[in-house]
Amino acid sequence: MQSPQEIKSRLFSLVNKGIKYDLDRMYKAASLCGDPQESYKSIHVAGTNGKGSTCTYIESILRHAGYKTGLYTSPHITNFEERFKIGGIDISEDMWFDVYKDQEPVINDLGLTFFEAVTLMSFEIFKRSGVDYAVFEVGMGGRLDATNIITPEVSVITKLSLDHQEYLGDTLEAIAGEKLGIVKPGVPVIMLDPVNPSLKSLANKKCVDFNSELTFINAGDAGDIICTGGGVSFNWDNRRYDISLSGRHQVQNALLALTVINKIVDIDPQTIYTGMKSATIPGRFQLITVNGHNVVFDVGHNADAANVLIDALNTNFPSQNILYVVGIMKDKDVSAVINTLSARASIFYFARPATDRAADPNDLSALTARKCIISQTVKEAFNQAIAAASANDIICVTGSFYTVSEALAC
Repeated sequence: MQSPQEIKSRLFSLVNKGIKYDLDRMYKAASLCGDPQESYKSIHVAGTNGKGSTCTYIESILRHAGYKTGLYTSPHITNFEERFKIGGIDISEDMWFDVYKDQEPVINDLGLTFFEAVTLMSFEIFKRSGVDYAVFEVGMGGRLDATNIITPEVSVITKLSLDHQEYLGDTLEAIAGEKLGIVKPGVPVIMLDPVNPSLKSLANKKCVDFNSELTFINAGDAGDIICTGGGVSFNWDNRRYDISLSGRHQVQNALLALTVINKIVDIDPQTIYTGMKSATIPGRFQLITVNGHNVVFDVGHNADAANVLIDALNTNFPSQNILYVVGIMKDKDVSAVINTLSARASIFYFARPATDRAADPNDLSALTARKCIISQTVKEAFNQAIAAASANDIICVTGSFYTVSEALAC
């Protein structure tokens, strides 16, 4: 009998199969397992940035209203179990291990990839837990993502920008087309209002073709937005809301979540307020004190996320020196990310996260005129930044989920 750790290693080994970008195996796998994804109501969230936060807000509000919730997000930062939450709590090792043992023949026979296997497990985990609502974050794209065999109560599309171009296309229109692939016949769609009018036209056409009600959300509808070190406060629908996640960009994610809730269930305003304010998610402009120093952990890994990070740093720490600990995947637009971060950088500590996808830190250093220190590991870079920082400096760890995960483990 294999142990959970051995199974986990085997699951992670499936990453080496790469991405098989179609849904045939998922439909067959789910059918062989009894279609567990049909056992509860679901919400489906796609987009380039903001998916995890939007999912978390929706789940937290539903949970505080008394519903039993499941939340499926990716990737994890520190523990595999983070990907599956029941009632806001990471599941136990025993829970996913039991499900895997039952599904292992299907996973092996159909040659599922890592994400396909884990998504299949999530469907069954939520069924066995008896959830009322499950919130699913798309892994990549939407149209052919493993999560896209569900039929949700509502489909959500967050902010769109360039990312994963090798799979989704190298234009915003192509990427939007993939994200809009989660639209289902007759299922309402709630989408962040895109600045690009052609993206808006694509969304309108798709929803007309599928007879799906489309609601655009504009962050400008939030009224007076106040950012503090402890979160953000904003107005919406004649009420004041507070969220604990930092950054003005979180308001657009919160508005999407509020609109979803109003679309699917009747919850009293105070419960919505409490659920919204209670929502937390690691690695999203997460401020932690380490050895007396303020450290921001942010998993942003593309150009748009880098712009959002700079905005949050400027709002919360307008005059402090910023010491960056950065490791980025080589398949990202590393030049755009580094160029954006350089606007507030006092110094870069470039590192190579422990993955074959990581960019060479020497290549990263060539992209900026700022002072750079090269390290071969995130731990080394993080410790160097901590040792060099003055009392008022801000250390910012960013560039990848891998980078933040390894720094948090230091």
